[in-house]
Amino acid sequence: MNGWQSEPVTGAVLTNAQLVLADEVITGSIRIEDGKIAAIDSGAVRGAGSVDLDGDYLIPGLIDLHTDNLEKHHQPRKGVFWDPVIAVISHDAQVIAAGITTVFDSLTLGAASGWDARAEMIEPMISGLTVANAQGLLRADHRLHYRCEVTHPDIQAIVEAHLDHPLLQFLSLMDHAPGDRQSPDIERYRSFYLPAFGHDEAALDRHITDLMTKSKTIGPENRRLIAELGRVRDIPLASHDDASVAHIEEAKDLGCAVTEFPTTLEAATAAKAVGLQVLMGGPNLILGGSHSGNVAAGDLAKAGQLDLFASDYIPSSMLAAAFKLTAPPFGWTLPRAITTVTKVPAEAAGLDDRGEITEGRIADLVRVRQVNGRPIVKGVYRQGVCLF
Repeated sequence: MNGWQSEPVTGAVLTNAQLVLADEVITGSIRIEDGKIAAIDSGAVRGAGSVDLDGDYLIPGLIDLHTDNLEKHHQPRKGVFWDPVIAVISHDAQVIAAGITTVFDSLTLGAASGWDARAEMIEPMISGLTVANAQGLLRADHRLHYRCEVTHPDIQAIVEAHLDHPLLQFLSLMDHAPGDRQSPDIERYRSFYLPAFGHDEAALDRHITDLMTKSKTIGPENRRLIAELGRVRDIPLASHDDASVAHIEEAKDLGCAVTEFPTTLEAATAAKAVGLQVLMGGPNLILGGSHSGNVAAGDLAKAGQLDLFASDYIPSSMLAAAFKLTAPPFGWTLPRAITTVTKVPAEAAGLDDRGEITEGRIADLVRVRQVNGRPIVKGVYRQGVCLF
C-alpha cells in the first residue's frame, strides 16, 4: 500500500448502490475485507460500518493504459518545467478525481522532433514519479508506459537505460513520420508543425525528409529490437497509430496485444480479426472525431471494432466515453460500456486482480451519479479506502 493508508480496509460495507457487474446492474451491497471484495449481496444492508450510497452507481476503478497527462503537469507552459514531485502529485489528484485508480503514465522515449522538450523531460518525470511513489504521496496505483519512437537513431540505448525500472509495465511502438500512420496528409502535417519551427519552411522540410527516411531505414529494425526487449521481460506491448492491414500483421508478428489509436477502420477490423485489442482515446469519442482527422472512435464502436478506451490527454474523458456508449446511436448496455475502461484494459495489461466487481478482486471502486446526463464521480475507493 501507499503511505496514504498503511493497511487495506476490513469490515466496511458499501450499500444501497447500483452495482455495475460484468453482465448486469443490480441494487446491492459490497462487503470489503483486507482491501478486497469479500461478498456481493442484493438489496441494502444496514448496520455498523455500512455506507449508504443513496442509489448511485458503483463501478470498478478505471484503468488507464495511456495518458500524457503527467507531461502537462511537468511542463505547464512551453519552456516552463515544474518541480517533478509536485507535478506527479498534481497529476495523481486529477486522475483520482476522474475515477482512475490504476494509471499507466505514458512517457515518450526518443522524441521524433528535435524541438520537442520531451527528451529533456523524461529523466525528471521518471525521478519525480519514483520519489513520490516511494514516499507514499500518490493515491492512484501508478505504472510506467514507455512510448518508444522507432525513428530515433538511439532509441534502443534509450529504452535499455530505463528498462529495468520496477514500475515499467507497458511498452508501445511509435513512428510519427509524416506520410503514414497518424499523419498520412503531409501538407496537413506541415501546417500543424510550421509554428513549432518558427515558420522556417526549409527547416521543417528537412525535418520531414529526415523522419521519412529514418522510418524506412532504421524504423523496422528498431521496432523489432524494442519488441524483443519487451518480450523477454514479459512486458505487454502495443503498436501505435496502425493504419493498414500490413501494420496490424507486423504488430501481431512482433507480439503486440493492443493496437493503440488505429487511424482507419481497415486497421481496427484487421486487429480484431487477429486478436489484438483496439484502444481508442476517450477525447475522440467525446469530441466526435480525431483531432488529427483520422477514424472516429464512434465509427469503430458502431462497427463493433472497439474494445477499450484510454484517457489520452484528458483524464475525465474515460468515464464520459463509457457512459456515452450507452446513448444513441450506440445503445450499449452499461455493463458492456464500463468494461471498456475497467475489465478490458486490466486484461490487456495482464492485471487479473482488478477491473471487475467480483469476489476476490481488489476493492478499487468508483461511486458515480448521473447529473443532467453527465456521469459525475462522487467518491473513489482504493483497496476499500475512501479517498474522497
